Amino acid sequence: MKRPYYLFSSGRLKRRHNTLALEKMTGERQPDDAPEDEALPSAEADGARTPFPVESVDSLFLFGEVDINSKLITFLGQQGIPAFFYDYYGNYTATLYPRDNLLSGHLRVQQAQFYLSSKKRLVLAQAFVEAALFNIERVIKYYQPRLEGEARTAAQVTLQALTRDREALPKTTDIPTLMAVEGRIRDRYYQLWPHFLGENVTRLFPFNKRERRPPSNELNALISFGNSMCYTTVLRQIYRTALDPTIAFLHEPGDRRFSLSLDIAEIFKPLLVDRAIFRLLKTGEISPKHFEKHLGGCYLSEAGRKIFVQHWDERLSQTVQHRELNRKVSYERLIRLECYKLVRHLNNPVHEPYQGLHMWW
Repeated sequence: MKRPYYLFSSGRLKRRHNTLALEKMTGERQPDDAPEDEALPSAEADGARTPFPVESVDSLFLFGEVDINSKLITFLGQQGIPAFFYDYYGNYTATLYPRDNLLSGHLRVQQAQFYLSSKKRLVLAQAFVEAALFNIERVIKYYQPRLEGEARTAAQVTLQALTRDREALPKTTDIPTLMAVEGRIRDRYYQLWPHFLGENVTRLFPFNKRERRPPSNELNALISFGNSMCYTTVLRQIYRTALDPTIAFLHEPGDRRFSLSLDIAEIFKPLLVDRAIFRLLKTGEISPKHFEKHLGGCYLSEAGRKIFVQHWDERLSQTVQHRELNRKVSYERLIRLECYKLVRHLNNPVHEPYQGLHMWW
């Protein structure tokens, strides 16, 4: 069974016969933005190789400093294996994307037409936001009974505002208004996080507001890294369909980004990213020692990223009983199913209208 591989070691990734091998480096990776950096390897490979069968590789996530050559790129392309690259601070930077093998000219035309039609685009954008708000609501309702006093009241006030905004979504007339509604609710939702995490965790990880570029503190760093993992995980599933990841409906398509991944990731952040963060902080698996400060920002250290990625991989393999398919489905498979739902809507919006995933567990 194929699965993603997460490579934290630095070195040279090679094709070895008909499989893959990482020839590791002996030195430590240096920051990518160092003034003296000349885009050369931080250290030489020491010859020690870690092979892994290509037949088991669904995708590669490269967190170390990894050298590759055209022969390796050709081999990955032949095997249909995408590779996702992250910089020294754990920020997603690029994707090595194999040549499309599930091309559908009809679907691509339909996807473009839905984007170009303001009415059709708005319907899909509303569905993405509605599902995202519904899943945020599920998270708040999970924690609300565990809160007391002012914390419980704050959660109730946020739920009331969320319900009003979610019910008013069909009345919105443009994408910027939708984005503003989603952003406003998410900000109020983040204000509840100290209550969800409890006094002991909040004392170690103070959190006032969401700050991104760069993350200002440990909790912001966790959110940024988790969102980045969600984005690339969604992109990996889009690649397994005939959808064009650059044509989106909620987020504006732009240069150098796969905007459709941003659309679908909004639905899964509360389920995958937020719950992962709560779990790792409340159990103490990630602590202040797993962060480092650099150039005014705060980032997960390599040790912290390893812990998060291991938990992330385990979370993606968790299953729930699907109410329509009547069988257990993994969280990762739910993302693929979401892509299929979008495909059906694009082909037949009347009989297969799209509704974003609503958590039922």
